[in-house]
Amino acid sequence: MTVLLFYVLPFIVVNSIIFILVTAAPKGDLTIGEADNFTTTTMELKIKSLFPIKAMTVTLDGNEVELTKTASKTYTAVLGSNGTVKVSLTAFNGMKNVFSEQVNILDDTPPDIKDSIIEDGVLSFRLEDTQSGINYDTIYAYDDDTPEILPLSIDRSTGIITFDMQKENLTICVKDQVGNEARVTITPKGENLNPEEAAALASQEAAQDSDAASGESKEDQTGLESAE
Repeated sequence: MTVLLFYVLPFIVVNSIIFILVTAAPKGDLTIGEADNFTTTTMELKIKSLFPIKAMTVTLDGNEVELTKTASKTYTAVLGSNGTVKVSLTAFNGMKNVFSEQVNILDDTPPDIKDSIIEDGVLSFRLEDTQSGINYDTIYAYDDDTPEILPLSIDRSTGIITFDMQKENLTICVKDQVGNEARVTITPKGENLNPEEAAALASQEAAQDSDAASGESKEDQTGLESAE
């Protein structure tokens, strides 16, 4: 009993303490704040560690975040984009801890152009933006001949916009309240094409026109030869 009390128990206690000290990993609480006008937000990092922190890195999608120390073991930063905030902490005993938090409350998405319909030469569609909202003052369109065409009507309560559609394709431009721009080309069938798709369609139509012109030229040449 004496051996257990004076030798075994202290041995177990001391080794348990050593094990805890050697293997204790740093911890932290990472909090993402509310969006400030959908353009920026804040993060707060509170470190919890038995040992001093030897190394600390905080990144947003791989880019280092500039931290400001606001209290003991407390840091804050301003975030200007969505992404993954990753924190890496290394304690003085060499133990490391990595944890992360997702930022998805900032508005980095342009408005949606939906439900486009063409009737009697008038195009109508609905605008939708679930975050900062539509900036209706930025709406305009253009075609091959006219660089700026203003809407026929704007219904801010429903988001319904109408344009006079004189050409085959009409490109609509609109921004949200923080400047994200949507640029969509609408075809006579009411299809919504992004800039890459619109460019591919224009190239295809140009190639078809070129082939048609070449065919007409060959027919004219054949007719001349027959006449001779």
